[in-house]
Amino acid sequence: MMFRAVLAGLLALTSLPALAHGEEAAPDPQRAIVSAYVDAYNQRNLDAMLALMHDDVQWLSVEADTVTVFADGKADLATQMRDYMTSPMVTTSEVSAGFVDGNFVAVTEIARWTNGEGEEREQSALAVYEIEDGLVRRVWYYPATR
Repeated sequence: MMFRAVLAGLLALTSLPALAHGEEAAPDPQRAIVSAYVDAYNQRNLDAMLALMHDDVQWLSVEADTVTVFADGKADLATQMRDYMTSPMVTTSEVSAGFVDGNFVAVTEIARWTNGEGEEREQSALAVYEIEDGLVRRVWYYPATR
């Protein structure tokens, strides 16, 4: 369950540093979509998050040679995010620079939260967002590295 909560937090939690600090917005529209999604997540604004999701969005977790579908479709994602957002655990995140290649935005996401014992926790993972028609179509999350 903790993995799902952290994964849910990682799903949405990112702000490209240039955008997070009020600097000029990145010129890539794909990067701006990822940033807007992460901002909505950090604000726990489910409606804004869903407005950036393709109807057929998929959230995928990659572990070695296995890919697990975390959410399949906007309705499924909405249910999972609604459950997560009503939990007492609040996760925030930021995205490191990363790069854009066509419709793909690859970033390192750093998630931060406070565990049940009041300890500050942090982990990072590679995430790849696929943007289709100006909406997030797929997200692949790779194993946390710290």
